[in-house]
Amino acid sequence: MQAAVFKTVDGALHVPWWVRLPCTLAVSEPVAREALAEELEGPATDLAADVEPGRTSAIAALRYRDFRLFWFGLLVSNIGTWMQMFGQGYLVVLLAVRDGVPQLAPLYLGLVGLARAIPGLALGLFGGALADRTDRRRLLLVTQSAAAVTAAILATLAITDRVNIVEILLLGALNSTIFAFDAPTRQSMVPRLVPERDLMSAIGLNSAAFNGPQIIGPVIGGLIFAPFAGRPTFGAGLLFYINAISYLAVVVALLRMRPIPIIGKSSEISMLDSIREGLAYIREDVVVRWIIILAATTALFARPYLQLLPAVAHDLLQVGAVELSWMLAASGVGSLAGALVTAAFGGLRKRGAVLIGSSIAFGVFLVAFTTQHTLLPSLPLLVLLGFSTMVFLGMANGLLQTRSPDHLRGRVMSVYTMVFMGLMPLGSMVMGSIGSVAGIGGGLLAGGVVCTIVALYAGARIAPLRQATGGSRTLVARRSPTG
Repeated sequence: MQAAVFKTVDGALHVPWWVRLPCTLAVSEPVAREALAEELEGPATDLAADVEPGRTSAIAALRYRDFRLFWFGLLVSNIGTWMQMFGQGYLVVLLAVRDGVPQLAPLYLGLVGLARAIPGLALGLFGGALADRTDRRRLLLVTQSAAAVTAAILATLAITDRVNIVEILLLGALNSTIFAFDAPTRQSMVPRLVPERDLMSAIGLNSAAFNGPQIIGPVIGGLIFAPFAGRPTFGAGLLFYINAISYLAVVVALLRMRPIPIIGKSSEISMLDSIREGLAYIREDVVVRWIIILAATTALFARPYLQLLPAVAHDLLQVGAVELSWMLAASGVGSLAGALVTAAFGGLRKRGAVLIGSSIAFGVFLVAFTTQHTLLPSLPLLVLLGFSTMVFLGMANGLLQTRSPDHLRGRVMSVYTMVFMGLMPLGSMVMGSIGSVAGIGGGLLAGGVVCTIVALYAGARIAPLRQATGGSRTLVARRSPTG
């Protein structure tokens, strides 16, 4: 990367923190931490983001070696993740049929969500606090390795036909415990790998690395699963083994990356005080607070549609595993498009307005999706659902990352990820329970209506959120005391 020198308002030359970082780390560790923390949270980062913002690109973040390693590792791993999500969802529905209660398939899927929700809600804040107190790269090495082990255990149980719904629930809870620490660490590490002007590129590319595999992962999974339709547990077990192996890509990437030293003084206060500090920051910033509210609403009432697609395919559309893979792939096409659009939004300033608009669109598209009873009209609506979801998540992620100082970022992102790790699976349970009584379409319809109403209220009444722009500390100074 070509070094850049900027003039401050008094005419002095200023060298950005990412140019001075090697020199900074050469001094004593305490001095280095203080200097780096001050630089990360000072005006230089904002100036870098403001200088020629339109010249950034959707793939700008790939210019940085450590981000590039991390991104390719995630891309490979997420192909395995989507193969497992496809296999596990279909397997849970088949287990309900095998148990003689096919009408409870949505409830089974909801129970899987509940098993994942409890650890996510209970431990998410601790995961964020730990991310601010330790080397994030080392912590990810532990969590990714542990996730590979849990996938291998599930694969062994499935392939030997010893799996049942109870074991899936227990392993789901264990996996959620791991990712309560993994998710906030992974997200809060990204701004340390790229400068702020390329942060939206990094966020969009990370979303693409998760949602691009949604297109090919279920399709490949369906092709692998199809020859074993008569032995579904064996076919699902193969997909789980592939996922376990795919985690090695992230582990290898992390081992090749540079250490990421702790910034700030989070480790000098107790864990509980650290959590309180993060929650206080979220409570005081009206924009951050309403981003979390909108994220929680969509996670609880709307985004569970993805986890409940196996029930939609089986009950509402009356199609099989191959068609389910097409549905997941259609959602993935939209998600990938939304992620790439987000990555190109590096110079976009009116991110709050886009955030609200995409949330409204998400609710409307979900309502339209629930009215379909055949496969073909459902596929384009799934594309639109995936697109609006990723634009919403990209804007939310970008605003939270840029508004949060580095020493608090892990805790802020832990609340954000806790919303999805905890409330989204809990929403699957709620929507699945409603679906078992009133039909899966009725449950998702109610969720889409609630999501739309809350987003419309935010757009009409919460002016600071509607007017929120990209950039960080200057906005913090302007935040509204109400909302």
